[in-house]
Amino acid sequence: MTSADSLSRHRCGRARVQRLMAVSLVAVIGLSPPHGAAQPRDERQPAAKSAPARPVVPVVPVVSGQVDPSARGAYQGSWLGGAGGGLVGPEGLRGGAGMPGGTRDGAPPSSGGVTQNLPRLGDAAGDELSPLTERRIGEAIMRDLRRDRSVLDDVEVTEYLNRFAARLSETPAANGFTFEFFLVKDSTLNAFALPGGMIGVHTGLMQAAQSESELASVLAHEIGHVTQRHIARMLSQQRQTSVLTLAGMVLAALAARSNPQAAMGAMAMGSSAQQQMMLSFSRDAEREADRVGFEMLRDGGFDPNGMVAFFGRLQSASRIYEGSAPAYLRSHPLTTERIADMQARIRDEGRYRQRADSVEFQLSRARLRALAETDTDGLRLARGQFERQLRDRSTADERAAWFGIATAALAQRDFAGAERALTEVRRRMPASHPFVERLAAEIRLQQGDARGALAITQSATQRFPLSRALVHMQAQALIEAGEGARAVAYLRDQLSTYRSDAHLWRLIAQAHHQQGQAAEAHRAAAEEYALLGAWMPAIEQLRLAQRSGKLDFYVASQVDSRIRELQAQYTLDRQDRTGR
Repeated sequence: MTSADSLSRHRCGRARVQRLMAVSLVAVIGLSPPHGAAQPRDERQPAAKSAPARPVVPVVPVVSGQVDPSARGAYQGSWLGGAGGGLVGPEGLRGGAGMPGGTRDGAPPSSGGVTQNLPRLGDAAGDELSPLTERRIGEAIMRDLRRDRSVLDDVEVTEYLNRFAARLSETPAANGFTFEFFLVKDSTLNAFALPGGMIGVHTGLMQAAQSESELASVLAHEIGHVTQRHIARMLSQQRQTSVLTLAGMVLAALAARSNPQAAMGAMAMGSSAQQQMMLSFSRDAEREADRVGFEMLRDGGFDPNGMVAFFGRLQSASRIYEGSAPAYLRSHPLTTERIADMQARIRDEGRYRQRADSVEFQLSRARLRALAETDTDGLRLARGQFERQLRDRSTADERAAWFGIATAALAQRDFAGAERALTEVRRRMPASHPFVERLAAEIRLQQGDARGALAITQSATQRFPLSRALVHMQAQALIEAGEGARAVAYLRDQLSTYRSDAHLWRLIAQAHHQQGQAAEAHRAAAEEYALLGAWMPAIEQLRLAQRSGKLDFYVASQVDSRIRELQAQYTLDRQDRTGR
């Protein structure tokens, strides 16, 4: 594929996601979709068109959350050519908020002194957009993103990202909020947040970050948007704006950074005064998110220099865009201004804090790099790059390089090469690691050795009981080993803890089917579809369970009740989308 073809494919994919987000946003807050925006899909289509071929694993909630958007529409984030404010992209990222989440043991003590000097300026705007409305907006957009297969289904890296982010969301500045982080397969250096606390991180950003402090600086910026309630505040600035104008602004915001002239185009969608007010608000919101994020970095035990370093990398990546529009027409302050502001704050603090990166960070980056392009040429190039780094001794972490080789070799179905590379990883690891054990089991499973994979996962889950990637692998090994009854029992136990994991519901549906339990298989498939927001396919699965004739009176009553619940949710979703 030529570079021009690759760029064209990337732009088309990003534009599709932007249209989905724009439609979801304006529908939930009661606006008509802007002219030319993608119309919502009628979910009464066949199941194959309503849900992705592979289930998307819902991510584990972290702590923090209520609201946020970026200063330009309910979508807060920024694609490197998307909308809103933020840290990354020629212009930036956004924040979000929402669901209840757990806390993490061992969080470092944090100091709240300086954070008290950063008041929650967004509280006064709370009446403009309630937390419940924000949550519904975020969930509507997430359903579209999942149906469009924009969310990367990688439970291993996603779990790492959420555990890592907990360190920031437990700081005083994020107190009372909840976040949920997910991965988006996109090579650009960017991230974004949706209303309700869902924050997307581009795989390209994780690959580009050279340290966990750099990654933390992006996430802290997003959290800063959330805690300062930038979406609600943006809407409060637009009280006098007509519905049509506001809808147009949302759509223009989503396209702004992919087209250097988009800001100029947005100016034509309403009065210049209204648009200038919006751009000015966005720039102020970005500065505010930077400063709140800086305090979170310090309180979370990260090196604030990571923010400066990442700004520098961003500046290099977006240099082509940096001079394309005057500063007063940007939704974000110029990157040079942001770097100078952070450097001044670091000088005032006068302390240098070095923090060692975790092995999970290095292995996650290696996995994402190895699987960035899964066609034949992409895998060959990725594997060759890792091998060249080892040969030239140009890598700082040989474990990660060998792990990347093993991952790419497995995707190439070079099982012997994958085994050799994994042996090199183990030689350099002081102890076993869940990422390594999961990969070892997957190699055995793809070779057709389900019993060997099961032996590895059973031992590994005893040592790493919180690894959902290992849970998935053990359940798959049980099914492929013909142990359907054991798989059902195991998955029921796991679902009592991870009930919102769509992949576990898919696996238990497979296990029930293997046992000849058609009604239970249909019920489990219905829960998978429901978690993906595919209400009509979920209802159809439950009706198939009813027609199986294998339900007793008690279970049949449960199925009837569940159908009514899903029908009500489908109706509510349709009302949100049509504004009626």
